[in-house]
Amino acid sequence: MANSRQEHNQRAESRSQRLTASEAAARLGVKRSTLYSYVSRGLLDRSVALDGRTSLFDPAQIDGLRTNHRRTARGELSTVISSSITKLDEEGHRYREHPVAELIGNGLSIEAVADLLWQHHHDRSNWVLEAGLRSDLRRTQLSLAPAIGALDRLRVSVSVASADDVLRNAHSEGAFVEAGRIIIMSMVHGLGVSAKATRDEHGVARALWPGLTKSSRKRGARPNESSVRALEVAMILLADHGLATSTFGVRLAASVRADPYSVVSTGLGSIGGVLHGSAADSVVRLLARADEIGAELAIGERFASGERIPGVGHKVYRTVDPREALLFSALERGWQSDPRLDTVKQIRHLVTDRIERPANVDLALGALAWLGHFESGPTAVFAIARTIGWVAHAVEEMGEIPVRFRPVARYVPNHPDPDRPDQDP
Repeated sequence: MANSRQEHNQRAESRSQRLTASEAAARLGVKRSTLYSYVSRGLLDRSVALDGRTSLFDPAQIDGLRTNHRRTARGELSTVISSSITKLDEEGHRYREHPVAELIGNGLSIEAVADLLWQHHHDRSNWVLEAGLRSDLRRTQLSLAPAIGALDRLRVSVSVASADDVLRNAHSEGAFVEAGRIIIMSMVHGLGVSAKATRDEHGVARALWPGLTKSSRKRGARPNESSVRALEVAMILLADHGLATSTFGVRLAASVRADPYSVVSTGLGSIGGVLHGSAADSVVRLLARADEIGAELAIGERFASGERIPGVGHKVYRTVDPREALLFSALERGWQSDPRLDTVKQIRHLVTDRIERPANVDLALGALAWLGHFESGPTAVFAIARTIGWVAHAVEEMGEIPVRFRPVARYVPNHPDPDRPDQDP
C-alpha cells in the first residue's frame, strides 16, 4: 500500500512539473496549432492531466526542441523520418547511442564504426576485394582519360562492382551490408589504380591514402601514423549526419527496393551538386591562397569580391559544429611540425574570432586535403565515408513499408511566380 501511494505521489509530482499547451506554445514561441502539429509529426510527446482533457508536455523536451529548432528557409520543404542511426547534438553527435567523440578517443577504426552503424561484424579479412574484381576495376579505370575527376571515378567503380555482383538484387539485410563493403573497397581501389597500392589488410584509411595523393612527391603526401589516423577520424565523423540531401535520396531509392549499387549511385549523384558534398573544395583553394598572400588578405579578397567564406556556418548547428574540433585536433597531431598548419590556424582564428562565424567540418576537411596534398580533393573522402551511412539508412529503410514516399504535386499554370524573386518576369 505504501509503495502504491508513493508511486501515485511521484506521478502526481511529475504531472505538476509539466507544461500546459499554452505554456509550452509560449515557451516555443509558436501557436497552439503548431504545437499540436509537432505532436502529430512525432517531434513532441503529449500526456493527459488527471482531468482527462488537459494536455501536458515535458519541459525538458520542449527546451530540447527549442534548442534544435531553426528557422525554415523560404520555400523549404521538410519532413520527419524516424531513425535510430545518428543523433545530432552540438555537444557531439552519436552513432547508435555511442558518442562519436568516445569512438574516436577509444581508437576505433573506420571498419569498426561501419560495423556499428550496420549492426554487423566483419573481420579485417572481409575488407579485401577478390582478385577478379580488382582486375576489372584496374582495367576500367586505366581506360579512362587521366583528367577524369575523382567523383566520376567513384561512380565508375560502383558500376563495375555492380556488374560483377550477380547477387546484387538480393534484398536481405546481410546482402545489403556485404554489398556496402564491396562498394567502399571498390571506390578505394578505383582511386588508387595509378598509385603505389597499399595492402587492404592495413585498413581502409591506409589503402585510400595513395589514391588521394597519387603521383604527388611532396613530403607532406607521405603519411605517418598520425596523418593516416587524421584521415580515418575524418571518415568516422563524415560517415553519417542524419538526413542530409544525399541520404534522403538514398532512402527514396531504398524505399522502391533498388539494389545496393543503385542506392549508393543515388547518393553519389546528389553530392555532385555544388551545394552538398563539395564545400571543402573551396576551403582548399582559400588555404592555398592564404599560404601565398597571408590569411587576412585571402579572407579580405573573398569579402571584396562578394564571395562567401567557405567552411563556416551550418543549418543544423547554431553555435558550434562538434565534428570540426575533433578533426582539427587530429590535424594538429598529424602535421604538428608542418609550418603550413599555422596557415590553417590563422584562417580558423579569423573566421571564428574575428568574423564570429562557427567553423564547420568542411573547414577541417579542406585543411586535411590541403595539408595531405590530396590530388583527388576532399570530396572523395566525403563520398567514400558517407557511403557507410547510406548503407545503414538503406538497410533501415528496407524495414519500412515500400514506396512510402509519395509527395503530391500541385499543378500551377506556366507563368511567373510573384513569390519567386529569382524568376525572370
